Amino acid sequence: MSNYQNRNSVDTAINSLRQELSERYPDLTVSWDRNKLIVKGSFPIVYEGMVLTIYQIEIEWPSNNNKVPILRETAGRIPWVTDRHMNPTNGEACLLVPEEWLVRPSEEKTLLNFLDGPVRNFFIGQSLVDRGEPWPWGERPHGYSGLIEAYGEMLGIRDERAVCRCLDYLSRSDVKGHWDCYCGSGQKLRKCHIEALKSLRKEIPQDVARSALDRLAKTPKK
Repeated sequence: MSNYQNRNSVDTAINSLRQELSERYPDLTVSWDRNKLIVKGSFPIVYEGMVLTIYQIEIEWPSNNNKVPILRETAGRIPWVTDRHMNPTNGEACLLVPEEWLVRPSEEKTLLNFLDGPVRNFFIGQSLVDRGEPWPWGERPHGYSGLIEAYGEMLGIRDERAVCRCLDYLSRSDVKGHWDCYCGSGQKLRKCHIEALKSLRKEIPQDVARSALDRLAKTPKK
């Protein structure tokens, strides 16, 4: 979605999102508030054919595809603690590592896909935890280790050093065959994983790789 430059583009964006929601989530509303699109209202959680519960939510929907939507649970049902995947300082839900959303193709970054995927899964997990059950899909470690795990899944790599070096290479404008291969084999890239790196460059934009590196640099190792 392009930046909103005037009232007409804002109205068009609002109407588009309302149409997306009309059948599946009729109790969610869309409005414009202080230069942001806001989606808020009741969000039902259906799991294995049953309505587990209904959450009150608010989403800040970005004006372009280079940012990640922000989700908040507005009724105070979920404590602001990291063990419940909530940011303790601002109450924002930690649905996924931002770069996991950013690497998606633009046509997949729709409100419905966000609601049906990350948002639904997040609240199913919260509902089951409230009932004393484990998080249904397993949980990543918090902090630095969780980021490495997430980026490793994106890259198809497990080793921490290889993940960091691969992201470094992906963040650069050109690939040089004489670089040491990111896998740690000791061989030059041209004789090892250069084709794999070229394939990754088609899936992971330079700015996303740079964003991942910046996030790792700002996250303390524990």
